[in-house]
Amino acid sequence: MKINKYQTISVIMLNYNGLKYLERTVLSILNLNYANFEFIIVDNGSTDGSQEFIKKFDKIRLINSPRVREKNFACNYAIKRAKGKYIFLCDNDLLITDNNLLNNLYERYKQNSNVGLINIAFSDENNLKTKGYGNFQGYYFTKETNLIDCSLIYNFDNIEICHPSGIGIYFSKSFWENVGGYDDHLIFGGDDNDLGIKSWLFGYENRLYAKSIQLHIGLPERMNNKKYTLKYKETFYAQLYTIVKNYYFFNMVITIVGYSIFSFFKSIKQSLKRFHVGPFFAFFQGYYLFLINLPIAMKRRKEIQLKRVIKYDIFLNIKPPKLK
Repeated sequence: MKINKYQTISVIMLNYNGLKYLERTVLSILNLNYANFEFIIVDNGSTDGSQEFIKKFDKIRLINSPRVREKNFACNYAIKRAKGKYIFLCDNDLLITDNNLLNNLYERYKQNSNVGLINIAFSDENNLKTKGYGNFQGYYFTKETNLIDCSLIYNFDNIEICHPSGIGIYFSKSFWENVGGYDDHLIFGGDDNDLGIKSWLFGYENRLYAKSIQLHIGLPERMNNKKYTLKYKETFYAQLYTIVKNYYFFNMVITIVGYSIFSFFKSIKQSLKRFHVGPFFAFFQGYYLFLINLPIAMKRRKEIQLKRVIKYDIFLNIKPPKLK
């Protein structure tokens, strides 16, 4: 059957108090050249005037998540209500530099029937170097990738990645439904890691699109100690939960130990760097959350392990690219 060239793509942007980003990023979405797309912003309980700003644009469909400040739930909620066969899910601090991005992602997705997720390459604004070329797993959970010149990232186009960066992900709605979307037990963190791992376990591939580089303009947010501490706690818990759900038992045990040690020293490093004890205490708060919610993780583990198509942890074999 011939595929309609202009099937609807739903661009879904998650927003929580991101007015200062929306004022720059919204127009980069509206100016995309794709002939048939809808633009949805799902708001997660903003109080900064974001919603009033969004309502100024007739071409934006505003959806309010009924659960405030819960990223995973909000994304699932919006995608269920999207009209498109394909989804481009992005953060509110993504500034698109390529007006043909949707056309190119649509064509790329059609080229590989086994692809699950396509992640866009990106760099932080005003930086000449980047790590925005996908994420990879190891026995301390996430492998640290090398900082490379932005001009070199084009060499990595279409490489396999373990899991995407949530700044911009393209997929089919049927894929999302098949893998179960984001785990909305989690408030924040563990979203893209879990999604990418499930993609591989369910028999799909995850790829990088690097024909153009988009911009991440949200870097200053990371310098806020209060926000960083809260995200550290939630992310640390979410990663432990994700390991329990998805890894085979032997790999699960090794990775929990390795990731715990790595995160403990990271929390000390961040506390010293910031002259703030928040990250150190966040480590123990995250572990507490993990222990009290372990029964939920084990229940979800049973579901994933029964559904997985690939009978080994294939995602651990996806290695970061090497420059030639």
